[in-house]
Amino acid sequence: MAEYFSFTDQQIINILNISGLLITGIEKVVAIYYDHNLEDNYAKCYKRNSTGSLIEDFMIEDGKNLIQKLRKEKTSYNWYKKEELPFDIIEADKLKMGVFDEFENVVLLLRYFNEHDKKYDLIFIYFNNNAGNFGVCSSDKSLSTENKSIIANLLFNSIKTIIETNSQNLQILQLLNENTKSIIQNYYSVKEELKIIKKSYGQSLINLCCGYIKEFSAKRNKDYKLTEDALKKISEYNGDINNLKSTIERTLLYVDNTRFDSDNEVFEINDWDINFYDYDLKDKPDKNIMITNKYTKTILLLDKLENASQEVKSKNYNLTSVNVGNLCPTPISAPAISDALRKHRRKILYLMKKHPEKWKIIRKEFRPLLNIIAAKSDMEDYFKFERS
Repeated sequence: MAEYFSFTDQQIINILNISGLLITGIEKVVAIYYDHNLEDNYAKCYKRNSTGSLIEDFMIEDGKNLIQKLRKEKTSYNWYKKEELPFDIIEADKLKMGVFDEFENVVLLLRYFNEHDKKYDLIFIYFNNNAGNFGVCSSDKSLSTENKSIIANLLFNSIKTIIETNSQNLQILQLLNENTKSIIQNYYSVKEELKIIKKSYGQSLINLCCGYIKEFSAKRNKDYKLTEDALKKISEYNGDINNLKSTIERTLLYVDNTRFDSDNEVFEINDWDINFYDYDLKDKPDKNIMITNKYTKTILLLDKLENASQEVKSKNYNLTSVNVGNLCPTPISAPAISDALRKHRRKILYLMKKHPEKWKIIRKEFRPLLNIIAAKSDMEDYFKFERS
């Protein structure tokens, strides 16, 4: 016989209850099993009383040697008279009872292999020695050998099915628990990895902006320093990195014009000095993000001209193409400005209409751009195309 099962406390309780229901007129069922968690043998007893049924724990004191002998035998079942099993089981409340002292009853012993200690767990079923309990013949006749064989096989296989089902359910539950734990561990692992990547990316953005500040500082012959809050704001930026250079340039221009009377040798850049345009904000719709990417070069051109125009006006120069070109980060000639505006004409007009709050100086005062805006007779079809 090679059935590999291991009882748990809950399985024992379920089996005792079901065994009591399977057999009409049963007196009690006793289960003796090895608990691998506690590494010892334990016993539970199912009994009927006037109010129903009861399952109690037992402490095994007598007959331990016989129990060990019975747990080593390999037959699926045996029938015993009570006097053939001369050991007692003591209830938890210390009231001693003779388990096998009613000579008129018979005891059916069922064995199920326990994979933990490689012995057999035992189930003793007590019932009256007559066939009437099973409806196989009149109640005053004793159970025949054939009757007992049928009953033993029926009960053995029924309980075996219960154990197999419980074991399968337990395996499935353990598998689900393991998978759940694995998913949770993977979640926290990925979360931690994302945190590290985000931190690394944020530091890369800071390094990039610091490089831009160093570049512009050399051109302006001034020193700038980012505050902790400004560094944090830059590290959390998730817009198009192509816009960072123009953002830093605008920021320095703003700082120069708002703190021109400062005696500090180093100009401090606060988080509120840094203004990312709305197309770089986190809550920008996907469509607008796509538009930003498509129009990045045009936006950078307009930003460059707007920033240079601000500096021209701050110096009280005339807003001409020559002056604006000279104050660009990389100086550009007046013809080159006109050529760039002409090449980006359609996109410029679209952006001007989509973002009326931006580029306020050049859209109102910069003559090369005003010429582009004035010549827009063929742009209606382009706007319809962009809106679609």
